[in-house]
Amino acid sequence: MIANDNNPRGRTRDYTWSLEFLVHYLMAPGCRVVLDERQFEVLKAYLAHIDAIGEHTNFQLEMCVDYRDSTTSAGYSVAWDNDGDPFEDDLIGTIMEQMVQSLGFTGGSIISEGYMIDLADIDQQIAEIRKRVAARHNM
Repeated sequence: MIANDNNPRGRTRDYTWSLEFLVHYLMAPGCRVVLDERQFEVLKAYLAHIDAIGEHTNFQLEMCVDYRDSTTSAGYSVAWDNDGDPFEDDLIGTIMEQMVQSLGFTGGSIISEGYMIDLADIDQQIAEIRKRVAARHNM
């Protein structure tokens, strides 16, 4: 990305160490996080909701990388692992799927490329996800 690029999002940077400092217990060994500043704030908000699910979910973020600044690649890569009960697995999977769609990524699997959720809308989105997942599990 060049300095005078008209892209409204900023340059990406490696936030791995920052995330390790904040929520190391949610990160898998070798996890890599490369996002822009706004994406990083969104990621932290989603991770806070996952953390609030409980300590027995065994959630581990393995990667969250936006490759738009890379000269050899494009798109994004997000990976995670989870070992909770069936409800927790479904809830976390649904939250992470929505997060991937809401981080402003571009790529063939993104429904609305470049869409980034406002931080203020995440709590409501998670509440709706919880209702949908609970209904699937008859809770």
